[in-house]
Amino acid sequence: MTQPDEWKSPYDPPEQPADRGARPEPASEQPVPPSPYGQPDPQGQPYGAQPYPGQPYPAQPYPGQPYQYGAAYGYVAPPEKNALGIWSLVLGILSVIMLFSCAVGFLAAIPAVITGHLSRKAQKEGLADNGGMGLAGLITGWVTIGLTLLAVVGLVILFSIPEFREGFFSETTSSYSYE
Repeated sequence: MTQPDEWKSPYDPPEQPADRGARPEPASEQPVPPSPYGQPDPQGQPYGAQPYPGQPYPAQPYPGQPYQYGAAYGYVAPPEKNALGIWSLVLGILSVIMLFSCAVGFLAAIPAVITGHLSRKAQKEGLADNGGMGLAGLITGWVTIGLTLLAVVGLVILFSIPEFREGFFSETTSSYSYE
């Protein structure tokens, strides 16, 4: 098997129709952006330089996405304060469960409201992207606090009625005699 006279490596840049037969300019005469690493590659060009004509520097985003100067390559870190929204939602749900199971839901509702407010603030500042979870935790926390206050006010009103108070305490004390 023989190779054609004009054999080229698949890794060589494609030739442009106007460039056939023309020699490329030496790398030292071409304007090259400075290397972010300060070291040239084996061909004398800085790493990250444009290897092909027309290729954007340093990388082209997907079609339809604008290039963000100064953005990191590859994976972009998620916003920093997403845990606040998750905690707010979990504590809000826990507060409702605790309210109806053991009447101490306000113990989880107060932190749910606090983390909900912090989550909403972080979302407005652009540090989080789950403001809906923070809002849900905030709402469930306030509902639990409201229901707890209604229950306390209801019990105070009930115990202010003498007939209820006498009936309540007479049921709880024993009048059984041991004769």
